[in-house]
Amino acid sequence: MMTDEFLTFLAYSTELEQESQERYLEIAESMEAHRNDEVARFFHRMSDEAGSHLAEVSLLCEGAELPQIKAWEFNWPGAEPPETTSYEALHYRMSLHDAMTLALANERAAEQFYRDYALNSKDAEVISTAKDFADEENSHAQALELMLEEVPVVSELAREEDDPPTMPE
Repeated sequence: MMTDEFLTFLAYSTELEQESQERYLEIAESMEAHRNDEVARFFHRMSDEAGSHLAEVSLLCEGAELPQIKAWEFNWPGAEPPETTSYEALHYRMSLHDAMTLALANERAAEQFYRDYALNSKDAEVISTAKDFADEENSHAQALELMLEEVPVVSELAREEDDPPTMPE
């Protein structure tokens, strides 16, 4: 029998992964529209990875009725779920290095969220599962760190606008 605390934890995990998947897909589609294909492919891959996490959480939820938490009732460490890239951090001409750095920060934020959840729980199942999720996020972060070593850093000039705004005369 799942405890109320574990069900709440699963509701948070479901929301975190679902929001992550949706945001990464939205960013990928935006990058495609701006013909930033390399970055679009990366964000598609991150969306797929978040979808895999969501599927894992969904398996744990099978047969359970999760609490219905309204979007504004979630108590996230920031304004949005930890693995969600903020719109302010994006630029349509961002480099692959920039994209990977954002994703790395997201993985680390999700890892910290799950570690904190485990630390603040008294429920053994929550503690165990949250630690497992944190370890999984850590392994993804480590993989991104290795990949980042192979990706060239592109200067801020890469973000320079092709067609700067002008005022009509």
